[in-house]
Amino acid sequence: MPPAAGSWEPRQNEPAVVSVTVDDGATTASGTSPAVPQTASGFDARLLYNADPASPVAARWGEIPGNAGFTELLRGRVLAAVADHAAATAVPYASAADAPELPPETRRCVAGSTSRPAADLLADPAFTPPSDTGAPTLTITCEIVAGAGTVIAQALRILTSAAGQVTSDETTVYFAETSGAFTVTSEAFLSVDGLRQLLRDTLQSLKIEAGAMRPEMVQSTDDFAPDQLRDLFSHLAFGADGSLTVRVAAGFTVPELDALAAARAEIGRPHVVTVPAALATPLLSEQGRQVQAALASGAPLSLPAAGPRGDETVDCTVFACVAVTFDDGPGQYTGAVLDALAERRAAATFFVQGYRVEQNRGTLVRADAEGHQIGNHTWNHPDLTKLPDEEVKSQLERTSVLIKATIGTSPTTFRPPYGAVDHRVLGDTALPAILWTVDTLDWQLPDDDVLLGRAVTGVDPGDIVLLHDVHENTARMTPAIIDGLLGRGFTLVTLEQLLGGSPGPHTTTRAG
Repeated sequence: MPPAAGSWEPRQNEPAVVSVTVDDGATTASGTSPAVPQTASGFDARLLYNADPASPVAARWGEIPGNAGFTELLRGRVLAAVADHAAATAVPYASAADAPELPPETRRCVAGSTSRPAADLLADPAFTPPSDTGAPTLTITCEIVAGAGTVIAQALRILTSAAGQVTSDETTVYFAETSGAFTVTSEAFLSVDGLRQLLRDTLQSLKIEAGAMRPEMVQSTDDFAPDQLRDLFSHLAFGADGSLTVRVAAGFTVPELDALAAARAEIGRPHVVTVPAALATPLLSEQGRQVQAALASGAPLSLPAAGPRGDETVDCTVFACVAVTFDDGPGQYTGAVLDALAERRAAATFFVQGYRVEQNRGTLVRADAEGHQIGNHTWNHPDLTKLPDEEVKSQLERTSVLIKATIGTSPTTFRPPYGAVDHRVLGDTALPAILWTVDTLDWQLPDDDVLLGRAVTGVDPGDIVLLHDVHENTARMTPAIIDGLLGRGFTLVTLEQLLGGSPGPHTTTRAG
């Protein structure tokens, strides 16, 4: 006697086209379990952190400076979320550097952060500024979930809360051809025919799991609009072997699944569908096939070279900018300072003495080539207010001529030794004088902790920090100083970037 309609009994030897398993969170968004490095040459992690108790914001995401389209897309997505948050709280966003001095491994994209429980992220001050008032918060985090050849995949998670409770939580994975040919989300991986085939295969596997007598899909896939299918299968990724992994949200069902009691018990839980590579390829769009091939190649990730930070246009209303300046060089320790800046893609300004440039021309050429601003610090460091006009002019003009002969451009600013400047000195040159807002007194050779506190803890957005690259202790502490500023959420820029250009002639600038 045949089974009654809608009943189910296990069928023996029924082949499943795809594998469907309950999503236990062990599979990453890339479709593979191994950790993916969160750093790569040419990948630039950005950090915003504003702990305003009325409207806390913390955002980290990755950009590819050599790929303008990818960078603009990701930054635009983040800034749109920041604008939405500001509108919701009625508190305008302002650049700030309120992070708790995050170490390098947590100020960039963080492995596992896009799948970490929301409650954990909200309770972790590295990701979410604490709010004792229960004000709405915005948390944005990122993770490099795959990367090989010329394809990189970044997951971007945008999490909002109010009174400690999640109000929205959305993760999108962006796949980019690194040189800029395309940037897509996984929604573009499947062709329309591929989406329909994936629905048939997924449903068949679920019905087999439920013991259906007739596992093949009965309803026509034409009943499902393409956009409906894309929403259903929006979280796709590739395994290292080219297999396709699809997360199906909890609650997915169709009438023929509803008719199966065993299926009804399972569809309330999220599932992962795994499609073998050979079966996945025909389902893919052209871009999907390119991504699949690149990620399955196992080739080292190749990113376009990033230009110097100092050559960028930086919006200091968005990023918390600080200008770190080094006086008196170039000298024997300047190379180590440049190394620390280059390793962290940070920009600085060097006010150089003419006689030292004569002795270290190669170092000055390197500093200029790496995007740092070069300023005039006189020929040999006299107090200009104690010199006659002709000597003031000579001190500055000789140095400017040598700088231009060395790097091809003339300096647009000068820093008076000891900060000693008056109206007479300003009248002797068209160069504007640049002073500082934070004096670290590093020339006094303070203890390392004291220097670090002065150069990091006591700094606010828009500040100009005074250091000297001719002292061993400063050069040795420069990596820690830069890391401390970056960990607070600062972007290190040149003076021209901080000020939006050079000040007018015969002026003195002390703050940005």
